[in-house]
Amino acid sequence: MQDLILYLKPLLLSFFLSIVFVKTVISLSKKYDLFDKNGGRRKHDGRISRLGGLGIIVAFWSAIFLSGSLVFDGLKIGLIVCSVLIFIFGFWDDIKELSWKKQMVFQVIIALIMIYAGLSVDYIANPFGGREFRLDSFSFMDFSVLGSLFVILWIVGFMNVVNWLDGMDGLAGGVGAIGAFTIFLLSTSDLVNQPPLAVMAIALVGALLGFLFFNFHPAKIFMGSSGALFLGFILAVLAIFSGGKIATVFLVMGFPILDACWVIYKRLRAGKSPFLGDRGHFHYQLLEQGWSDREAVLFIYFLSAVFGLSALAFQGIYKFVAIVVLFITVPVLITRVKYGKIHSRKIDKSR
Repeated sequence: MQDLILYLKPLLLSFFLSIVFVKTVISLSKKYDLFDKNGGRRKHDGRISRLGGLGIIVAFWSAIFLSGSLVFDGLKIGLIVCSVLIFIFGFWDDIKELSWKKQMVFQVIIALIMIYAGLSVDYIANPFGGREFRLDSFSFMDFSVLGSLFVILWIVGFMNVVNWLDGMDGLAGGVGAIGAFTIFLLSTSDLVNQPPLAVMAIALVGALLGFLFFNFHPAKIFMGSSGALFLGFILAVLAIFSGGKIATVFLVMGFPILDACWVIYKRLRAGKSPFLGDRGHFHYQLLEQGWSDREAVLFIYFLSAVFGLSALAFQGIYKFVAIVVLFITVPVLITRVKYGKIHSRKIDKSR
């Protein structure tokens, strides 16, 4: 019963606070004419605010503070500092639409702040058993060079993947909620047993569910850069907090990660910048094949949930097998969609 209250309180607080704050952001956006520009990779009708991420961030941290479960240390302070910076930078980008170069520099700075705060990855577990792969064998000024490089690539990569995933109503928020809930289940398991981490993960779930109340198709608000960058950042950091269970979170977010890698490859092959947005991602291709917005989003929810559950159920070599299956599944689905072999039920019925 005590454990239930410990986790139920931040969940409910973040959920209801998210609804209140996001609703407030919608009202303020109408008052001050802060709306998204139609066109480009995102298609929608009417004027919609891109500032929903501000409500997510405020609701998340407000719930954690109000639940009284936050124990301050260097890493938690680093998290708060980075969240504030993302709040400010994301708001700036949502208003001014900054270049990808400025965004990349900012993301690296965020990762460096967390490294300075004490975030590190000392080793990567060997799925076949035996000796792990050490990343702390070479250090400079008490910082692991390989470990720090891994943290930078991990955080920057996640921030960009979620940012690119945020192209359809409810997609990034829903997949992020599945990822956060998976981290929550992992952190409450006997394998990890980290209640403070579980509180943060379940608070993130609540904040995202409250946001989805307004963001699921048809969306009344988007999470924008502030929300996408924060969501990618917090998922990446929580994955490292959870005893370095990188593979678990990778499986949950594996589909959008591999889809992003595929899109980058196609852009480079076509001689285009990998950072310029287009409608080449898997979820857009589903729409091209006649899927509705909700069908496409729910299908990707399903894929994320399946691989997330496999990450929790399997350990060691079996988790490695699940990752191999993921690497096989993604290109197969992308290829079948590309050549029109996966259609919506509506198209099939019309034949």
